[in-house]
Amino acid sequence: MKNMGLSFEIPNKYGTYLSEILNPLPYTEFQWLIEDDEIYKIINGEFLDEGLFHNTNNVITGNELYKIATSCSQYLIFVTLRAFNKKENIVPVGNYQEFLDSDCQIILGVYDCSYVMLWFKNTSLTSLMFNYIQKKGFNNLKYITEYELIKGKYRIV
Repeated sequence: MKNMGLSFEIPNKYGTYLSEILNPLPYTEFQWLIEDDEIYKIINGEFLDEGLFHNTNNVITGNELYKIATSCSQYLIFVTLRAFNKKENIVPVGNYQEFLDSDCQIILGVYDCSYVMLWFKNTSLTSLMFNYIQKKGFNNLKYITEYELIKGKYRIV
């Protein structure tokens, strides 16, 4: 079975983890659907009472996503980001079969402040990201196999 994604843990503290995860990805190629996000901005070490995407449409370009992700430190509680080739092809994607049947190319989920899951249609991104995340030193890095996705071990909420 093919490796279709990754799971790993980021530190449970504020930082620039979202932009660090996006950095090696071809994020500019996609329209990104932002769902179920709770990410707080941190400016000068102070939590702001507004979310990172508070003034943003739920679909943005990759350039907009990266600009927002690099604008300040954040404290990630949870977020689900889905990358689509075209804005008009955006459909709900919650399981592996829906992922395969859709135009969605990448799913990035952060849960409970530190658990990260990535799914890729382009499996060469899986290897690229594995090596990158390993070099970053994030904990509990492992591949997500196609078998695990088919069996429903990993789901997008």
